[in-house]
Amino acid sequence: MSNEQDKIKHSKRMLKDENTVKKQVDIAKQHGTPIEDPHKFAKRHAMTCGDSNCVMCGNPRKFFKETTIQEQRFDQTKNWED
Repeated sequence: MSNEQDKIKHSKRMLKDENTVKKQVDIAKQHGTPIEDPHKFAKRHAMTCGDSNCVMCGNPRKFFKETTIQEQRFDQTKNWED
């Protein structure tokens, strides 16, 4: 780290990560989820099972047949042209 600004930015990133982990650990504790490695919550939410085939964790377009915003816009413009 060459200058003071880089040090400040780095410390802010580290604080943000620590706060995120603390919040997710609190959520996990409230729901009674066992916490073996708290740092795994840095990039994963406490209530996510991580299984892509799970209805709650998977892609909603796959399970509920929802269209994306881009597809909705295309359909709208297509209907206007007709």
